[in-house]
Amino acid sequence: MQIDIFDYGMNGEGVGKIDNKITLVNYAIVGEKVDANITNSFKNYDIAKISKILIQSPNRVTPPCPYFKVCGGCDLQHMAYGEQLKFKRDLVRKTIKKIAGIDVHVNPTVPSDSNYFYRNKTSFAVSRKIGLYKKQSNDIIAIDSCQISNESINKVLKIFKAYAKVCDISQIKNLVVRSIDGTTLVGVVAKQKLDLLPFYSMLEKQIENVGLYLFLNTRKDSVILTQNCTHIAGEKYIKTSLFDINYSVDLSGFHQTNINIQNKLYSKVVDLIKSYGLTNKVVVNGFSGEGLLSAMLAKCSSQVYGIEIEKSSHLSAENLKKTNKITNLTNILGDFNEKIKDLSPDVLVLDPSKKGIGKQTMQQINKINDIIYISCNPIALAKDLREILNNYIIEEITPFDMFPNTKNVETIVKLKFKGDNI
Repeated sequence: MQIDIFDYGMNGEGVGKIDNKITLVNYAIVGEKVDANITNSFKNYDIAKISKILIQSPNRVTPPCPYFKVCGGCDLQHMAYGEQLKFKRDLVRKTIKKIAGIDVHVNPTVPSDSNYFYRNKTSFAVSRKIGLYKKQSNDIIAIDSCQISNESINKVLKIFKAYAKVCDISQIKNLVVRSIDGTTLVGVVAKQKLDLLPFYSMLEKQIENVGLYLFLNTRKDSVILTQNCTHIAGEKYIKTSLFDINYSVDLSGFHQTNINIQNKLYSKVVDLIKSYGLTNKVVVNGFSGEGLLSAMLAKCSSQVYGIEIEKSSHLSAENLKKTNKITNLTNILGDFNEKIKDLSPDVLVLDPSKKGIGKQTMQQINKINDIIYISCNPIALAKDLREILNNYIIEEITPFDMFPNTKNVETIVKLKFKGDNI
């Protein structure tokens, strides 16, 4: 059946109509006419697969990765990069419209300087095969390299595959690699204790500044890195800096996977903070993680409080504060929804996990004058905004392409309280 593609779905699928019924066509691009076969039918829409492209969009490109369409890591390698940026901008706008019920202006998506080989951390699955999971599956596809992971990560993967040929890896579940600023940390996740010194010997011969950890994990869920870990040899941490703030990164802690976009995003937050003229004003950073953003905010604010519920992240934030001799930052360990009750911030900076903040907490912060909300999930963002939009004006929305070639997008929203007399 012939279908004209006029829009994109939430996951980057092409959207068309057959007999006036919405049809999602995987890997189709807006402006194309395709022959497609319906593979799944539901009440309100169908899903179809391209059999032939009749009119091809100039925004279609050949994916460089041989595993694209099979591997679950990337969604958009068939789109020219400019089209990916447009898709993500429209995704944020349409999601807020659908869920929160308002039309908003969304700024153009801030691009990543590199849309390949940008990831500084990747987790590989290990079984009889070594690689990544298939789309919507727990099956592993063997890969030789990942086009969005950086050079050092791919080098470690190659070494591990060589190690697997000479050693028993039957008890290994995952290989996790993080590489930043010339230092590479490698984690082997296993069901039992292993002698990994032979693997480290292979690593240190080919990679400078490398460290190796063993993580014991017998869990049946999706958690990969556990607290039960042992440093085997080499480097323990990655030491790096951002805007004159020195900090350390380990394998387990949260750190943005795209340094280039992280820097652009945090610079944007700092610029927004500076625009408030924060003399003698208080900033609270909710869900503050390991404290990097809080430390940056302290450089341009009178007093900053960082609230984080994870103890290990809180301790890292305390160490960062001490290392950089920051005196106007207080890190608080605890539940944000409870701890915010004891504070009266002039500006609130929120950076929650993918699940967002939730109705109860959004209502708790409902009268704070200025809010900057950083989100990695447009759906959760829209649901949270819906709870307070009667009392707030959206002054700015800017997407950032933290995850090129995937459907995911990071977004900053600037909110202004209308006042009590509304």
